[in-house]
Formats: sequence, C-alpha cells, structure tokens
Amino acid sequence: MYKGYQEKLFKNTWGCNQGFSHLNNNLNDLLPLEGRVENPNSKNKNLDKFRRAQNAAYDLFNNGLCNKRGLFKTIFGFAPTMRDTYNATKLQWSMWEDRVEEVLTPIMLEAAKEQGIKNVSAQ
Repeated sequence: MYKGYQEKLFKNTWGCNQGFSHLNNNLNDLLPLEGRVENPNSKNKNLDKFRRAQNAAYDLFNNGLCNKRGLFKTIFGFAPTMRDTYNATKLQWSMWEDRVEEVLTPIMLEAAKEQGIKNVSAQ
C-alpha cells in the first residue's frame, strides 16, 4: 500500500477474507477429498455451494482459470481470460481477490450457518 494510506483491516487472500479464515477452515474440514458432499440438494445445499465456489476460486488463483472458467463465471459473475491472468499485475490480482471475496464470504456464512458453525474464531 502507498505511504499515507491506511492498510485494509483484513486481506482477501485468494478471495477469502482473513477475518473469516476460521470458518473457511472449519467448512473445508467438512468437505470430501473429491466429489460432492452428502445430500447436496437438501441438508447440505449451502455446503455444496461453498465447495463449488471454493473450487472455482482455487482454479483462478492457482491455475488462471484453465479448468473451471464456466463454473467460475456462473458463481462470481466475471471470468478473466488466460491472457488477463498471464499478464496480470499485483494490483489486478488484488482486485480479483476483492471481487471474489464479495461473493465468497456470503456463501461461506450461509454454509457455516447451515452446518451450525459459530462465527467466532478460536483463540
């Protein structure tokens, strides 16, 4: 950040607001290593939505959307091209992290509520 500007309270590393990293970790513990969660259309609907959003965000930040571009665009409403990600600056990546966070955090909060995970970090 430039001198004289206040740093954001929490960074959005890979689209996950670090203030909610405990929720992210607890939800990730509930996800299977591969495939859908049990009862994805009823009891665990929001958990499966979180799984899909998490996988799509991972594909952007790890693979430049080489694998899940369609899913990413469906969930997040935008999708950088391979050229965009290949030539992206640090500022562009930061802006994408912020845009992903705006969508991912509400999905994460709904999944945590559905699974009975409290919105309090373990200290």
